[in-house]
Amino acid sequence: MKQENIICILSTFLVILLVVYETNSTPQEEKEFIDTHNKARLKEGLPPFTYDQKLADFARKYASSRARDCALQHSDGPYGENLFWGNAAKSLKWTPKDAVTAWVKEQKYYNRKTNTCKPGKKCGHYTQIMWRDTKKVGCALTNCRGKSTYVVCEYDPPGNYEGLSPFDKHDPYIYSQA
Repeated sequence: MKQENIICILSTFLVILLVVYETNSTPQEEKEFIDTHNKARLKEGLPPFTYDQKLADFARKYASSRARDCALQHSDGPYGENLFWGNAAKSLKWTPKDAVTAWVKEQKYYNRKTNTCKPGKKCGHYTQIMWRDTKKVGCALTNCRGKSTYVVCEYDPPGNYEGLSPFDKHDPYIYSQA
């Protein structure tokens, strides 16, 4: 085998290892993800999430697939999903708390009485976190192109069913129809 081919193979392997490494959340980051989510839920009188490794693995694989383009494009997987991208202007190392806090701040755009967002504003990240029926969360973060931070959190069961309030209990039948 030519030396150029060996170098190419080793370089590709190194890139794959770096992407996988960069998307492995540390135990401290996992704790920060779950604690920040649960603090927001408890404030609204909702039961806490449990951290789920299967969801974290799904999030890790998806974050890894987006590490090159940083696209805030949903995976269309079987779970509820929140995405976050933090640019390097603030910091190359955005934390799990930063991402979850950004999603929770959407509360100011959510009208609980009408179950709607203010026109032109987003609040779906917040309502996913507040979805009463959701029991588990798993998250991953990655360094995106060496310039920013990309975060994916997966939720099971998913939330944000049109017309339904995140604060109500729902018939489990809706989840089998998704």
